[in-house]
Amino acid sequence: MISQKRMMGQYGTPQETVNHMVHTLLSYLPVSIERPKILDPSTGDGIFTLTLIAEGIEPGLLYAYDIDPTVSTPHSDVNFMTTDFLKADVYEEFDAIIGNPPYKSKRQSEYFLENNKFIKKQFGSIGVHNLYSLFIHKGIQALKPGGILTMIVQDSFLTNVFYKNFRHYLLTQTQIKEIALAPRRLFHKGKADVRTAILTLKKKEAGEDENESLMKLIDRLDNQFYETPLAKNVQYLNQKHFESLPGYNFAINVPFEILQHFQMPYQKFGDVIEGGTGISTGNDRHFLRKYEQIDNFKEWIPFYKNGGVNDGWYYAPKYFIHNDWQTLKEGHPNFTIRNSAFFYRKGITCSSMGVGFSAAYLPKNSLFGVNANFFPENEDDLFYFLGLLNSKLVTYMVRKVLNRTNMITSGYIKKLPYAAPSSINKEIVRAASRSLVKEKKLNPHFNTGPLQRTIDEAIYDIYGISKENQSHVEEFCQDILERI
Repeated sequence: MISQKRMMGQYGTPQETVNHMVHTLLSYLPVSIERPKILDPSTGDGIFTLTLIAEGIEPGLLYAYDIDPTVSTPHSDVNFMTTDFLKADVYEEFDAIIGNPPYKSKRQSEYFLENNKFIKKQFGSIGVHNLYSLFIHKGIQALKPGGILTMIVQDSFLTNVFYKNFRHYLLTQTQIKEIALAPRRLFHKGKADVRTAILTLKKKEAGEDENESLMKLIDRLDNQFYETPLAKNVQYLNQKHFESLPGYNFAINVPFEILQHFQMPYQKFGDVIEGGTGISTGNDRHFLRKYEQIDNFKEWIPFYKNGGVNDGWYYAPKYFIHNDWQTLKEGHPNFTIRNSAFFYRKGITCSSMGVGFSAAYLPKNSLFGVNANFFPENEDDLFYFLGLLNSKLVTYMVRKVLNRTNMITSGYIKKLPYAAPSSINKEIVRAASRSLVKEKKLNPHFNTGPLQRTIDEAIYDIYGISKENQSHVEEFCQDILERI
């Protein structure tokens, strides 16, 4: 049974995380503020407030809000109020704000449904997708100019396309001091598998120099390295670099040698190849059949809907659609067709779900689903692009820069930076890709390692990636789940 707190998107914060956040907040507070007025807008069990008191902050300077009527004051001298922070009349009142706001999307939360008009009016400019982004927006409004905010939130806001306007708001209204990726299993004790980041920012003051906005970016923290993360996991970067990334994406600890390929304007993968999604049946059980369910294959067409991340280079079709699908779809309004000009052409089909990423050869006379699919002009280009998409560098760029979530659509892949290869490197990649497809057709368990390495080395050379940063990419790709 899901608890009331979980239904409201509330997760208790571990003490070591609270300690880290409190120390971070206090370290960025100006020394001129001797008695800071600090708010926890979703206090819950009061752990942030009690930790601030333990660090020497006077209880009377602390404010604790919570919408839950069962929550009570964490300390008798703290200014506690049962209230909805998003509706509270607080503007430029606080020197600092800290906390763990609720994580609930508009599809999961009754709050969005019940307060739809208010939310759109107050927060529509940043996009109303999750409560935590609304809390940060309101928190910035509640800060005095120069005030500090530290919150732990889902890390989806870093790259998800729906948070583009929210990221732009942060870049224009604040100086981002730190973004630290929190430990991978931070909330597992609370039975929540959610990736989080600790965001610390300063509300801009009038006339501040943009060039002074240096961010500290910390890769996925480990519980034992909270206060002193390993040097290789820490990067300092000027905030202006985020302003020139596609979608204002926030990339954490990505070497500038790689990041510079994304600096606008740049040539995108989508500029040199066409493609996209195909057929959404609206009812796969009705329209699609698995291999073992088919008696007469002459009546069925291979349908590539989503290869797994282990299906790179080539895999036999797992699903089929009837060759009379255009007639059978009549009377099914949810059957959607896109990019029909590419139907039955040989091309490239990509995985769309999972922490990894892969691309496979799409045979002629096949159809494809809503995953990403690409169609080069000729077969030579097809095998080069197939090798490029399966390279470790592209996996790194897709998962570390473009999209940290588990769903990769064609829109994200089209944003990959494209660097034109030399004729020698292009032929190296092309030949290795041809061999891999051929061998995988004969043996699905073929050892792709040596040829994969040949392709990776050529792609690194094309993009000018140093040996040091190649090692960084390789380390990430070895265990994406733990490092994303």
